[in-house]
Amino acid sequence: MFKTPFSFYGRIRRLEYGLTYLFYILFYLAIAVIWTEFEQVEVMIIPLYIVLFWLRLAQGAKRCHDLGNSGFYQLIPLYGLWLMFQDGEQNENKYGLNPKILATNYDPSREKISIVKTLIEVSSAVLLNMLLIAIAMEYLYTDEWMILNWMFWSIVVCYFLMLLINYRGKALPDTRKTEAHLPIIYTLTLCICFILYVVSYRGVEFSFETILLGLVLAAIFLAFTYVPYFAYKLLFKKTENYES
Repeated sequence: MFKTPFSFYGRIRRLEYGLTYLFYILFYLAIAVIWTEFEQVEVMIIPLYIVLFWLRLAQGAKRCHDLGNSGFYQLIPLYGLWLMFQDGEQNENKYGLNPKILATNYDPSREKISIVKTLIEVSSAVLLNMLLIAIAMEYLYTDEWMILNWMFWSIVVCYFLMLLINYRGKALPDTRKTEAHLPIIYTLTLCICFILYVVSYRGVEFSFETILLGLVLAAIFLAFTYVPYFAYKLLFKKTENYES
């Protein structure tokens, strides 16, 4: 599941679509709460909504494909309920193989993800990102909105640089690593660094509230990483097969 969540090609099962819809609702509510608390976050909220809406459309299109229909069918009112419960076509159709068969035949050895290697790939960008955030909090801004705005742009710049350095301007492969593992590990590493910073240097006590803050920031930072991800994909489109 979730091999290429932002792609409009292929087919997915009911379970993946249902989990995507649940994530969409929870994240939508989280963004709404943030918008209520910080009235001036429109500049950052709009990219988050775009990423979230893109994810919903992409997964909805693939679920329509599983039923043998065009992705535009998801625009039909209440058709999302049909996508939740209707089983897909058992055989291969024009959109691809049955995802149940693909799941059965999946060989994990074909796509090994080294957490240590990924941490090395993101470490320099994360440290630079954390340095920029610390400079903003210590010397540039005191307003929470300005700090959050700075966080957004620093993540956009640093994550884009990380992709540019690791993939050397080549097109990104459509794999689990680039679409899920890389942004998740980058986000978690940055959040851990941020929490350690505010606890050690900003006088914030480590508590349950701090952990909740870290989880909220992780969700926000994760959404932020997909802005440079899509920007990189647009700038460096796939013209040849990528060789790792």
